[in-house]
Amino acid sequence: MSRAWLNSADSHVNEPGDLWEKPLGAKWGDAVPRVIEPVAGGDGSIGGGGRVYFTGEDYLPTGDLDLGDEMVRRARRTNVDPVYRAACMDEDGVWAELLFPTKGMMVFPLPNTDLARDCFAVYNDWLHEYCSQVPARMLGAALIHMEDVDLALAELERNAKRGFRCGMINGDTRPEWGCYGDPKYDRFWAATTEMGIPVAIHISTGMKKDVFVFTGDKLRHAPRGYLDLMAEAGQVVANEFIFGGIFDRFPELDLFLVEYEASWLPHWLYRCEQVAYDFGPNLGVVPPRRPVREYLDQLYVGVIDDPLIRTVTSELDPNRLMWGSDYPHVRNTHLKSHRTVEEAFGHLDAAVIDNIAVNNAATLFNIDMPTGALAAAPSP
Repeated sequence: MSRAWLNSADSHVNEPGDLWEKPLGAKWGDAVPRVIEPVAGGDGSIGGGGRVYFTGEDYLPTGDLDLGDEMVRRARRTNVDPVYRAACMDEDGVWAELLFPTKGMMVFPLPNTDLARDCFAVYNDWLHEYCSQVPARMLGAALIHMEDVDLALAELERNAKRGFRCGMINGDTRPEWGCYGDPKYDRFWAATTEMGIPVAIHISTGMKKDVFVFTGDKLRHAPRGYLDLMAEAGQVVANEFIFGGIFDRFPELDLFLVEYEASWLPHWLYRCEQVAYDFGPNLGVVPPRRPVREYLDQLYVGVIDDPLIRTVTSELDPNRLMWGSDYPHVRNTHLKSHRTVEEAFGHLDAAVIDNIAVNNAATLFNIDMPTGALAAAPSP
């Protein structure tokens, strides 16, 4: 069956370079994340001579988002004009997008947690205004800093009331905070289930650095860094949400792993079962209350064009997979999204593809689809 529309559960805005300078400059001065002129380092100019985004910790070359003159022109306009973005979505056959940040992802690792929280509040206000211009089609993921549970709860509640569809948390905690499995975080998990707000963990928001901020000698370790980055979420899910008991204490909690693709999951599942049933007993590890595989019913996994998706659907219910375009980042599928979905997932049954590319996101994020747009209703 031909799909009239897709839903992207992983798209991005590229925030204005001065988003935080104006409201936070007087309070935080030069510590505020911002776009600056080329920076010379021991390895020469960072960013290939172009302007860079500086968080106070890391430099992100803004040119890394450039995909050709026409795509750059479109992307720049969509970042400031949501109505134009909707027209571009029409052209690509995408009905709705769940919007994650670009520069905001680099704020998660800031040592100054008060500054990071201030940045997140400003971003959430900006994104709310952006999405409010096309509210049925542009859905916000609120940035939630998890160092202080009371403040995290307050920001979650503030944005849930404004219609944000999920809370994007730190990809992992820092050692001094305690682990997510610590009962002190239980109030947060309870609130997400009461509000019906899924929790999202996106790449580049945890303890592993995004390789795009590697410079100089660190670039030698980019391959290792990339693999570490892509493995981080699986480790957090296993240690905290499964073995740490979060999923047991909150069986209605929905956790969405974004931009990790999915073909890592079968091997990860095999290793989790080894920990639970083989090595764990010899190490004194308390096994999960339920079979490891049952916890997959609380997990959603984002995919873009994973060519090994068939290996996943034999282990994970396809209703837990959600396609995303990653627009406007390097791997985005803009203007070829329908073709990408067919090429990556076309070997699956049509109803399964419909659910991955359209229906699963519509159900989880309460997307109001146009009449007749859903190619097939999600199976129970």
